[in-house]
Amino acid sequence: MGACSNPPYPRGSIDTLFPNGPKPALKHRSVDARELHWAEMAGPGATPILFVHGSPGDWKAWASYLAAPELAGYGPRLAVDRPGFGDSQPGMVVTDLRAQADQLAALLPAGRPAIVVGHSLGGPLVAWLAIDHPDKVCAALMVAGSVASDLEAPRWYNQLADTWLARRLAPVEMLWSNREMLALAPELQRLEAAWPRLARPLVAIQGGRDELVDPRTVDKLEVQAPKAWVRIVRISGQGHFVLWQRPDLVLREITALPCPH
Repeated sequence: MGACSNPPYPRGSIDTLFPNGPKPALKHRSVDARELHWAEMAGPGATPILFVHGSPGDWKAWASYLAAPELAGYGPRLAVDRPGFGDSQPGMVVTDLRAQADQLAALLPAGRPAIVVGHSLGGPLVAWLAIDHPDKVCAALMVAGSVASDLEAPRWYNQLADTWLARRLAPVEMLWSNREMLALAPELQRLEAAWPRLARPLVAIQGGRDELVDPRTVDKLEVQAPKAWVRIVRISGQGHFVLWQRPDLVLREITALPCPH
């Protein structure tokens, strides 16, 4: 998977992103000596939702979902800056995906199993959350999730970005992302070995024209993961940014997950 270098979502201040209606609160806490930052929109319902961005990125990738009327009846909606990105100690990237998921699990409230939603590199993280923390997760949704180790070998531009010249010229966020890309394939092998332990519903949305995550990824997931818990949604005409180009499809799948509002 190449890094999401120019994702088509709005940037700016809280007031710019949420000009009307409720605004999320910006929060932070220390987890295992790491500072995590997230935006949280209050909600009256029983089920929280945690949104996890790809690489690079920040919580603002999910701003429109925090404000989506379709989700207003759920519990609090949290969009996190993953470790090493946004305001979660930028540059201090955690390439161990399972350890990173453990840190994110600390944000989920006890006694209120959450929906966890991840895009791109956020996909394997919500998978680890569902596998390792079933007491805190009622269901997971991956959108263009990077979960096939043999389709995620570092590409030539990842190797190039690891040279001294690239480190002088490339944006720092891309260099941080590249560290994740270089470590990704063996990390996904660990996830593949853990799939048999999945015991929470997991839906994987995959566009057939994805230019960053090979569409064959979900074919492999369909074979490796327990059929009783996994459902694949293939969208033939969509690419990697289906998250923002067709939010209606993603919201439909979130609200269809078997979790109470």
